[in-house]
Amino acid sequence: MKRSLLLFLLVFPFFHFLSAQTFEAGFYAGAAVSDIPGTDNIDNDVDFEHLGFTVAGTVSAKISHTTKVQMEIRFIQRGAEQTPATDTTYQPNGNINTIGYNDYFTMRLNYVDVVLGVKHSIHFNIRNATTDKYGIEAGVSIGYLVGYSYEVQSINYTLDLAPVDISPFIGLYYNVTPHFYVEGRYSNSINSVLKKDNNANNLGFYNLYYNSWNNGHNVGFSFTIGFNFGGSPPTEKGAAPTQTDN
Repeated sequence: MKRSLLLFLLVFPFFHFLSAQTFEAGFYAGAAVSDIPGTDNIDNDVDFEHLGFTVAGTVSAKISHTTKVQMEIRFIQRGAEQTPATDTTYQPNGNINTIGYNDYFTMRLNYVDVVLGVKHSIHFNIRNATTDKYGIEAGVSIGYLVGYSYEVQSINYTLDLAPVDISPFIGLYYNVTPHFYVEGRYSNSINSVLKKDNNANNLGFYNLYYNSWNNGHNVGFSFTIGFNFGGSPPTEKGAAPTQTDN
């Protein structure tokens, strides 16, 4: 009940604003690559090995000739993954030693997000022609964890996870046509998805709370293709009002 009320309070002001605007509805879908720093116990790097997908419905409204605000309801798969790895060493006598690492795992986190953002088109010249097909964007997503799985060497384990993810994002987009675009985003959560008591459960997160403030947070990139429907073309600047003959 509290989550539903919070969602309503976030969404209602946006739709109230849209009621006075010309707006577009649409959707996008694509791939999401992600990682959770501190969960990789082999080399403790951030390698974005986890591949998921994302899909969203969008509503947007122009607030100026070049800027619009957008709200999204999005499903996205985040997480972390470590594939089976080996380390090979070559001895002076010609022998080859191969050491296998068994700390491979897959952590899948499924979220439903409310996303609020601002998109701004950029005007510049390419080959002496002016274009406004490129743009930048920024915003924040508030996500609710709706499901997860955690497998270590194909064995399922339970985790103690934060139910809410708050992730600011930045991105770039390109309008292929007035209603079709491609987009890339980078996001980084401001809160840890993994609670500290997971260490007490002997789940092997030895590096989770060391070396970096970002350990335990969701980080990732998404690459999507989107479509917009409706809306009206922008009015040409400086156009004089139409006069009717008497």
